[in-house]
Amino acid sequence: MASENYDLIAALRPDTTDETSLYLVQAGEQIVGTLNICNQDTSMRTYRVALNFESGAAGGSYFLEYDTEIQPGIGAHRIPIVAGPLRDLRVKASVADKISFMFFGMRRSLS
Repeated sequence: MASENYDLIAALRPDTTDETSLYLVQAGEQIVGTLNICNQDTSMRTYRVALNFESGAAGGSYFLEYDTEIQPGIGAHRIPIVAGPLRDLRVKASVADKISFMFFGMRRSLS
């Protein structure tokens, strides 16, 4: 049995306002952890988080957060995430280079 360590899995501060993949769960893998979202701007901003069934743009029913407001400088939002093989954790920021997304957790082998 492989050891499971809680650690940083993925981090991104998008330099565009396009939806992008933060982490694509590999075949034979499961992830369990917490997504932290931090507004590094001086104004209120919004973000989106989706857990898509496969790689690619998220459909409407796969959003966990949609245009959720986040205040500047008062901490982070946290979202628990559990996802199986080939799920695509996708994020979108309302402003470029000001909102950071960090996913901490464990990768588990399903084999």
